[in-house]
Amino acid sequence: MKKYLSLAFVFLFGFALFSCSDDDDNDSNPNPEPEPEVRDNFSVLGVIEGAYYLAQTESLSEGTLSFVNNGTQLEADQAARIIASGDYLYSLNYGTGLLTQLKANTNGGYDIVKEINAGLSVGTNRPRFKLASEDIIMVYNVTVEPIKDQDDNIIDNTCTLRLASVSIPDLTIANLNEFVIPQSDNAKQGGTIGYHPMRVDGPVISEDKIYFGLMHMDMSDPTTPPPFRKPKQTGLETLVFDYPSLTNGTVVESSVASGHTTGYRAPSMHVDEEGDVYQVNWFMSGNSFDLSAGDKTVISRLRDGVYDQAYSFNVSEALGLSTNIASVGWFYVGNGIGYMPIQLEDEGTYYNSNSWSVAKIDVYNKTAVKLDVPLSGLFSYENGVAANEMFYMAISPIGGESYVYEFDPESNDFTQGLKLDGGNVVVDGVY
Repeated sequence: MKKYLSLAFVFLFGFALFSCSDDDDNDSNPNPEPEPEVRDNFSVLGVIEGAYYLAQTESLSEGTLSFVNNGTQLEADQAARIIASGDYLYSLNYGTGLLTQLKANTNGGYDIVKEINAGLSVGTNRPRFKLASEDIIMVYNVTVEPIKDQDDNIIDNTCTLRLASVSIPDLTIANLNEFVIPQSDNAKQGGTIGYHPMRVDGPVISEDKIYFGLMHMDMSDPTTPPPFRKPKQTGLETLVFDYPSLTNGTVVESSVASGHTTGYRAPSMHVDEEGDVYQVNWFMSGNSFDLSAGDKTVISRLRDGVYDQAYSFNVSEALGLSTNIASVGWFYVGNGIGYMPIQLEDEGTYYNSNSWSVAKIDVYNKTAVKLDVPLSGLFSYENGVAANEMFYMAISPIGGESYVYEFDPESNDFTQGLKLDGGNVVVDGVY
């Protein structure tokens, strides 16, 4: 069986892994393929009527796991987002900005090791974060400052990216960087005063570049809160810096598709074994994905700091379904294979109905297959795990039975694995 790159490496922002042969051959593969990860301890994130719980399990492929009188309730004013690294998990309270270091205990739950206010460093109680390396978590936020004319009318916005590095496991804030994100000529068109880059997310690192997905919105729309304001409907944009210096920031563009490049909870970008970045787009306006312009779900490729204009993978077309499909992120397993939650437009709204399925995609051969898993709600789904030569993610239909599913990257096969609480329990990720 082919060896697959685990998501633990993917969430290191796609750091290149370097090796040397015995004869110091400089032509050796700069991104050697790691051995399959073998694990016997996992964590599952569940949401019960707005409360977030984290529980342990030894297996994702069999058995039963309940959150009733089990696990640990997390502090989550609006949501909890989880990163796993080394012996710890890190929970970000999206609502207070508190970053909590957790360690699994022997009772099936988690003990708090340390906690800091990471949001304070980037000027918000709702920051976003990502694992940059085994010892760095990057925390970031975009602040939007209106520019007004003499009559107090907003005529423009200054969007400033604030980045903080948090050293782990000691959980200390190392440094702070700021960068004013330029508004492209394309983004200046349309909207009330043009579309502005009000959010970045999903960063990945490849060689000496770091790539941030961008979300553009009509920030002057007073009737709708972000991220539901009207999105920029033409082109894709990504913010690129030299890394690790975080200098020479630039916005690169592509016309192969439209929408945001940030992802939502699931990551939008992954780095393959060759160092190429593969990125999915998404688009949403109001209470639905905005397909009015005929937009499609597309995988684009970036390399050497720019879009590869010769590559475009139209996932919507490859699936060949009678309904439009949309996505807000995907999970890379290795050797070009990934798994993408897809929303089926004909099945209902994206946020409160069982309208989501899963597609297996091959970014090298540009193929996509809709898998016959139960329809569920996957808009806020965060994380899957590649381990033991399989890929695992939870599927929890609203009002139905929930399971972790085990997917075989060598085929289109999958099986029900660990049984979870169903009914009013939504499972947002496995780690």
